[in-house]
Amino acid sequence: MLDVNIKKRFVSGGETTFSLDAAFTVEQGITVLFGPSGSGKTTILRAIAGILTPDEGRVGVNGNVYFDSQGKINVPVRERRVGIVFQDYLLFPHMTAAENVAYGVREGTDKARRARALEMLALLGIEHAAGRYPHRLSGGEQQRVALARALASDPAALLLDEPLSAVDVRTRARLLEEIVDAQRKSRIPFLYVTHAPADAVRAGDSVLILQQGRIVQRGKPQEVFNAPASARAARAVGDDNILAARVVEQRAAEGITMVDSSGCLLATYYNALPVGSLVTLGIPADDIIVSRERITQTSARNLLGGTVKRVIHDEEKVELVIDCGVDLKVKVTGQAVEALGLSSGVTVYLLIKASACHLLA
Repeated sequence: MLDVNIKKRFVSGGETTFSLDAAFTVEQGITVLFGPSGSGKTTILRAIAGILTPDEGRVGVNGNVYFDSQGKINVPVRERRVGIVFQDYLLFPHMTAAENVAYGVREGTDKARRARALEMLALLGIEHAAGRYPHRLSGGEQQRVALARALASDPAALLLDEPLSAVDVRTRARLLEEIVDAQRKSRIPFLYVTHAPADAVRAGDSVLILQQGRIVQRGKPQEVFNAPASARAARAVGDDNILAARVVEQRAAEGITMVDSSGCLLATYYNALPVGSLVTLGIPADDIIVSRERITQTSARNLLGGTVKRVIHDEEKVELVIDCGVDLKVKVTGQAVEALGLSSGVTVYLLIKASACHLLA
């Protein structure tokens, strides 16, 4: 279990430029830290790893205290059983893949450390690259080597700072599955920083939404992204609905693919993926039309009935959270809210074009 409760102020010219105040616990699985740039995500990772010292608070893993301001405890980076994978991987250019991974092994003979390195490379399916230097590895292979090195140290927790930002979309989807698989096999908590909502929904067991150094919402990724609890959370997660779904039917002649997201059927543009494929959809909140009446004569392929769950007022527009079996965000004007009599508990119908349902992964 990873237990974090820290505060940190950054000061320049006598004025506070940023302050972090975050408290959370990660028991197992993958917890995603999500928020705009400068919200404090990487600062949290650096404090847990010991690279940065909080002003006050406590950091502990499995009952081992790594930092405690009251107890004056601050365990050095090397002595913390915390693995970390950075955005640029930080592989040693003069070492082979196997040597890079072996460097992460804390104890044992050279032979034992190399055996451990080869074991971890095999776990991630890149034992064939053991003798290659980083410049001869693809972006995906470099990411796997960095992950293998972090896991080879037998950490009690693993921190990942946007580890997939440098790889293409197709490789990203495959590596994301490998990270999930690695977590399930290691059974240790992963703390995963990302700017990509699709990554959070596909990989995260839970998500913490950060805004200006504070956690503004936490919960299951799809629920949090599609049902923000406040205007601050809504600004942090953006305007897209993010849905984890599965392909259930292909209608090539109509140019339509049917997907199921938690029992909610949606028509999207035809994608030729095999039935049963897992996908992530993005539906912009501005591309959804809300009506108080059931409209059938329309070009929109999706007509969903639902109930207004929440009304969030934020500057010029109003965001509705509609329960349609899954939660969907809809952006409307204040005038529309008044004219349609929209409030919590009201029954509505949503019109969504197939073209508004974008395949993200």
